Amino acid sequence: MNTLILLFRALRAGESLADPATWKNRQLISTAILAILYFLVKVLPVDISPDDLNIIADGIALLGCLANGYLTVATTDKIGFGGEA
Repeated sequence: MNTLILLFRALRAGESLADPATWKNRQLISTAILAILYFLVKVLPVDISPDDLNIIADGIALLGCLANGYLTVATTDKIGFGGEA
C-alpha cells in the first residue's frame, strides 16, 4: 500500500520517483518492447479476425501510452499535477 501511495505522490508537481535515470531507462525499454509487440500483432499471420487483432493492437498501444505518460511525469520534478511547482 505504501508503494502505491508513493507512485501516486510522484505525480505531484515538485516530486519525482527515486533514481529517475533508472526509471527513464525502464521507460525506454518498455516503450521499445510495446512497439515491437504492436508490430508483431499487426504483421504476423494468425488465425484471428482483423477486428480482434485491431482490438489487441489498440490495447497494447493504450497500455504503452499510459505507462509512458506516467513515467514521463513521475520521473521529473519539473512537471506534475497540483502541488508546488
